[in-house]
Formats: sequence, C-alpha cells, structure tokens
Amino acid sequence: MATTKQPQTITITPGDRITAAEYAAMPPEQGWRTELFRGVVVRMPLIKDLRHEWVAGNLYAALHAYITPRRSGRASMEQGGYNATLPGETDETIWGPDVAFISAERLPAALSSIARGDYAPAPDLAAEVVSASQSRPEMAERAQRWLAAGTRLVWNVWPESQTVDVWTPDTPMYTLSLRDTLDGLDVIPDFSLPVAGLFA
Repeated sequence: MATTKQPQTITITPGDRITAAEYAAMPPEQGWRTELFRGVVVRMPLIKDLRHEWVAGNLYAALHAYITPRRSGRASMEQGGYNATLPGETDETIWGPDVAFISAERLPAALSSIARGDYAPAPDLAAEVVSASQSRPEMAERAQRWLAAGTRLVWNVWPESQTVDVWTPDTPMYTLSLRDTLDGLDVIPDFSLPVAGLFA
C-alpha cells in the first residue's frame, strides 16, 4: 500500500493571531523549531537530512572566518530571529534564516531593537538552505519578503541540485552552479566562496 508523504512543515493557528512579543514569550517545544508568519505560528520538525546542517555550517564558517578579523559585522544561524514584517502589515513575521549577516553599520540598530525587547530588523544577508518539502514558489516568496523587509542579499541554497539562487533588490534572480562562486557584492565586499565549497 502506498503511503502518503507527510509535509515537513506544519502550520498551527493558535486561535487569535499573536504578536512578535507573545511569540518571543512562547516556551520552546522539544523536537520542533518555529517561525511566526503574519501572526501565525509555523511549527517545523527537526530536519532528518543532515546535509542541510552541513551546508549551513560550511557557509557560516566561511562567513565567520571572513568577517571576524575585519570587524565587518556579525553572522548568526537559524536560532536567531529577525523581523520580516512588511511596511503596513499589522500581523508580524519573525523568521530565522539558516545563516544571516548584519553589517557593522547596521549592528547598532539591531542591538537597540534587542535591548528594547524586540527582534532585530531584517539582516543584510539572509541565506536559506532549502528543505525537501519546500518549493521554488515558496522560496521565491520568502526571498521577495526578505528583500521587501530590507535585506540586501538573499541566497537560496538547493542541496539536491547543488545550486544557489541569488536575489538582490536591483537585479533579476540568477542561479549559480558548482562551477561558480558566491560573491558578497556590496553587502560583504570582497567576500567570495566557491559554490562547491558549500557542499564539501
């Protein structure tokens, strides 16, 4: 008998929509990670495919090694939440990209938000390692939201095809393959990483 594939992402609507402050006060739930999307809690199980974490770890390690001696900013991993609420929206969105970068110039604003008890604004770079259950339209929507919220560079990393979709506010999306190199552009000047290095 054929089995129905269960989705890896489960959306829970806890009655009324909640605020970012209420979301931040929620207790952790063992075995799950969550995000807030327009006031609705999205509940996601731990990922079985460890390649997802290895790719994120490779990117974080390369970024951290580059930015730390230059004092050019700070990098975080998926446990760090950022405010991806768009102007005019009343229901808030808090997302945790697999890897993020905040430039030194924007770090004071992020720290001020945190000191007030709020989430940091959208990062300069948001990198998402795509899970098996996520589709291209879904990831395109996430990238476009990041950009609209103030992020300047988005990398959607596809482990199965070993490619990276690059999104910026001013250019059409383009895709890099194993023969190409990730470029930090003007967000992380002079940072580069062979795409193949993500999957090593």
